[in-house]
Amino acid sequence: MEFFTTDNITEFIKQSQYTGLIVFLIAFLETLFLVGFFFPGSVALIAIGGLIATGYLDLWTTLFWAFAGAVVGDNLSFWIGVYFQEPLKKTKWHNNHQEAFTKGEEFFHKYGIYSVALGRFIGPIRAVIPAIAGSLGMSGRTFFIVNVVSALIWAPVYILPGLFVGDFYNYIKQYIQLEFWSLFLIGLSTWIAYLIIKHSKHTKKSIAYITLFLISMASVSISQVHLL
Repeated sequence: MEFFTTDNITEFIKQSQYTGLIVFLIAFLETLFLVGFFFPGSVALIAIGGLIATGYLDLWTTLFWAFAGAVVGDNLSFWIGVYFQEPLKKTKWHNNHQEAFTKGEEFFHKYGIYSVALGRFIGPIRAVIPAIAGSLGMSGRTFFIVNVVSALIWAPVYILPGLFVGDFYNYIKQYIQLEFWSLFLIGLSTWIAYLIIKHSKHTKKSIAYITLFLISMASVSISQVHLL
């Protein structure tokens, strides 16, 4: 499982020609029955948002593949619950995650069809809710509709935060990388204005403040023109 770290996954995406398929598989495994317990899909999807911000991935294409992976993963999990509900109860995985199954069943009984949508965003039960819905008799048609609608929300919720963080980081990085001489001018103008204010009469201090403001603005303008 050492491969399934955020850094390894994002680096693999950068070097791959099949980025859409990788995004699909990450979303698929994140939502697949029981696999979601140990697969770091949600963290990987946030990191994928960062790759969108840096230009490695296209926003709408990535959202589509994440949406598709989530739909297929949950739908497969649902039918596992429909056809294998009794054998599943005898498996080691079921016993090891008995608490999650119990909470999932309670959650389903409390919220009904809405549990399928809400369960996507609740860590402890996310990996079992679709299978529980299938095992407790929810119709396939109803599940599919709720599955698709909720996946349309789920994909942006997990990917866009990484995009926004990446955009903010790029903006800050760009801002910090101002030319040395621009920063030098801002510092120098502040120091000169300080000396003028310190050694001038009170009537001239207003001129000193105006000078500080104009020089500082000119320095910032030079920086911005360079960045553009």
